Amino acid sequence: MGDRKEPVAVLRSWKVTLIEVLSMDPSPVLQLCDSKSLLTRQQYRQIKATQNPCEKITSLLDIIMDKGNEMTGVFLELLKALQEDYPRLAGLPGSSDVVRDLQTAIEKHKHCVIADNEKLVEYNSLPWESVPISERYTPLLMVRSQQPFEDQVHELMRRGSRQKTAVVTNRSEVSLDDFFHPDQDLHQPKCLILLGVAGVGKTTLVQKLMVDWAQGRLYPEHFDFVFCVKCRELNLLPGKQSLVDLLLLNYSHLDPSIGEILKRPDKILFVVDGFDEFRFSIGQPLHELCRKTDEPSAVDNLLASLLRRRLLPEACLILTTRPSSLEHLKDMKPDGCFEIMGFPEEHREEYFQRFFTDEMVAAQAFQHIQENEVVYTMCYIPVFCWIVCTVLKEQGKFGNDYPQTATEIFVHFLIISMKYHHSSGQTDLMACLQKLCKMAARGVQENRIIFYPDEFKEAGLELRDVTSLFCQEIFVKEVVGTCTVYSFIHLTVQEFLAALSHFICEDDAYSIFTREDYFWNRPTSSLGNLSVTFRFLFGLTNPSSQKLLARHIGTLSPAATARANQWLQKKIGDYTTHSWNGSTFLNLLYALFEKNDPEVTKEVLATADKVVLSRVTLSKVDCLIIRKVFQQGDLPSNLKLNLGNGDVSDGLHVLVPVLHTFGIILLHNTQLGDEGVVLLCPALQRADCRITFLDLMYTGITDEAMPGLAAAIAQNKSLQKLNLLHNKITDKSIPHIEHMALKCPTLETVVLNNLFSKEGRQHLENLTSVKSGFHVQWTRYR
Repeated sequence: MGDRKEPVAVLRSWKVTLIEVLSMDPSPVLQLCDSKSLLTRQQYRQIKATQNPCEKITSLLDIIMDKGNEMTGVFLELLKALQEDYPRLAGLPGSSDVVRDLQTAIEKHKHCVIADNEKLVEYNSLPWESVPISERYTPLLMVRSQQPFEDQVHELMRRGSRQKTAVVTNRSEVSLDDFFHPDQDLHQPKCLILLGVAGVGKTTLVQKLMVDWAQGRLYPEHFDFVFCVKCRELNLLPGKQSLVDLLLLNYSHLDPSIGEILKRPDKILFVVDGFDEFRFSIGQPLHELCRKTDEPSAVDNLLASLLRRRLLPEACLILTTRPSSLEHLKDMKPDGCFEIMGFPEEHREEYFQRFFTDEMVAAQAFQHIQENEVVYTMCYIPVFCWIVCTVLKEQGKFGNDYPQTATEIFVHFLIISMKYHHSSGQTDLMACLQKLCKMAARGVQENRIIFYPDEFKEAGLELRDVTSLFCQEIFVKEVVGTCTVYSFIHLTVQEFLAALSHFICEDDAYSIFTREDYFWNRPTSSLGNLSVTFRFLFGLTNPSSQKLLARHIGTLSPAATARANQWLQKKIGDYTTHSWNGSTFLNLLYALFEKNDPEVTKEVLATADKVVLSRVTLSKVDCLIIRKVFQQGDLPSNLKLNLGNGDVSDGLHVLVPVLHTFGIILLHNTQLGDEGVVLLCPALQRADCRITFLDLMYTGITDEAMPGLAAAIAQNKSLQKLNLLHNKITDKSIPHIEHMALKCPTLETVVLNNLFSKEGRQHLENLTSVKSGFHVQWTRYR
């Protein structure tokens, strides 16, 4: 805040207190302002005529601040002459010393914030290596999230493909500047949630926010103070702490002023970073929550009091968390929610160019990764982009032997990470890796990504051995307060090692196979980390991956491999005899994709009679997986694909190359719309199309889509029944319905609702006399 803004900012921050003090007797301050010509005669008369004392002072202060910083500064100096009339003005901004002290505290705080946040430590950098955040920060795509507590799909596999959809639909792109703008009802938001999957850049964004605020580029008129509270630090605090104690731990430079600062909460922003790392609950009864800033309390109660707006409710708050931890925030009442969607596509290429020093190599690497749509889509996460680039750089060439699945990528990444191992024997290597994998599995089970030094000791690990083994490729080290904490460089690395524990650890109390029913019997959206861990597990049964790992860490357990294969075979058999829900079958498809064994896939598809993916929101990545699995096998001629009652808008275009191989396709209640119909047409036009029944009931189709649909069906040689029930199709579409009925030799039935005129209905029914065996089935429109 510059010098010209100081007086107005100070007066605004003291406004509530001054209204309370001066409204006890408004006359002295009004008379002084009048005698010093701070008010016009008209302004003075209007204020005098106001009956309510609080309104008198409110009007006075508003007029003074509207006059600018020079006049406001004069007013602040005049206040010290009124201390006999208002004893409580002692210590308030009536003296230049108090004004100067407050401004000094603000400037000192900004200086310290810049010093603490201006450097960015990149992945696997040495402790002394850092770069200015202004040089390295890559903008991230952020959108508004409409229903944060109902959207807990898996973190890595789903969100990358939603970037375009999120922006194109009602979730508009936003920036940090937009966070505290009033909504359409002119409501000023105070409490916000910032979502982001692990590794997508939440903490870096917070670091950027702190620097931008301290340098005057962000919220210059909103906040005098911004405080960052890290949840991983709260986990380490002993005993009871007050909010004052907590803030002074990180901001000791504010010790003389912290009490006065907290008396003006409307000028404070709290940024609570990493709620998903918090070890405790915030579900305390309301009567246990504290309301005073100097009241000592347990850290869980203190954080709950802040987040649930019992402590300093006038302050603004931003909380960052992973989506999987939203269920623990149900007691919080946010005014809005934003989500970090990661690198936009244009910034992924920029990242490759920055990683590879040679522009030609960078272009070749990026082109190669673009050809692998699954991996490319997951590159929306900055750290995953780094992992992929690391593997590509190590290989030194971009051929057909490049890893195709997530499991294969992490197998290569693990081997690269271990190449710097300084131990003399493989036994030490395997022993250390076994213990590390057990820690990873335990963290996955308990939904934790932060590990403390005492946990390494409990696992029988020496920190020097772990850092020697992996040379900081696997772990991120961070000093929090006076303690050092560790995390895997990305959640997915932890999930991979948790899966690997099944193959290299014996009698593991945290074996993920103790949760097998949990995996198969619950929807993907509620699995959290376990869903990806299981997919890695099946990927690790792939013979090529096992052979590669064997050269570096020894042979993976044949018994564990057999057990995983038998388990998968059993679940495949269960699917052919039982009705599974869509999420469960999707897990099976992911397992088959990661296993990457065409023979097993063909065996599964040969015995299937239906593919039930109903009531599931399918992302682009989901659809890529589905397509690649189906392309590996020979589908039965009348296989049914049920996508009904779900959402396939993100990835229908991805499925088009395999849709023609199904006998029955059910898309009812999917809000396909006219654009979705356009995507279906190429599949219907293929000479080898097998589709006999296409269900488009309740899909939002209008007359606009009918010319294209009719033209495609006219070229079809397999379709027997078309259900267009409960769509907005009227007499305008009669020529197109007639065209496809007469041109498609196999079409026998078209199901329509009663939106047609009497003449239109009669015209369509007369088609029976032109084409024997054809009829229109009418149903009353509801």
